[in-house]
Amino acid sequence: MKKILAVLMVIALALGSAALATEESAAQPAPDPDRYSGVWECDRALAEINWEEEGYRVLITWGSSAWECTTWEYSCHYNEESGTMLSVPFGSRTEWVYDDNGEVTSAKTVYDDGVAAFSLDEEGNLIWEDQKENAGEGMNFIRVSDYIPDPTEEDAQG
Repeated sequence: MKKILAVLMVIALALGSAALATEESAAQPAPDPDRYSGVWECDRALAEINWEEEGYRVLITWGSSAWECTTWEYSCHYNEESGTMLSVPFGSRTEWVYDDNGEVTSAKTVYDDGVAAFSLDEEGNLIWEDQKENAGEGMNFIRVSDYIPDPTEEDAQG
């Protein structure tokens, strides 16, 4: 009987500890979505960063002409220790070509295994560290808007 009581006490203690750990992890604050969210600009490149339920979605568009642009798209999570956003290893790079009417004539995915890190420098500029091909080297993005319009809202308005 003592052994059964001892086992029951161990189980009760384990369940109590698990419940406490769950409460503590639930109390951990989510990263501040506004820290990175918005539209950022560097020369002919735009970075649009949206907070979604699982983390940040980053879309970088770099226009090489009126008829061609390249986009990089990443899903990122916030690393609280380093204060940076780190992508999961499935970032993509796509090259787009348009005709004179603005219609897409081709979209070629160059890769879909890109990795990137995003951080803020001392002045609050966004730094893009593209670890696949160093595309963001030397680029400091300046925030131009805290708000990214929802494309479905634009469609409904006009």
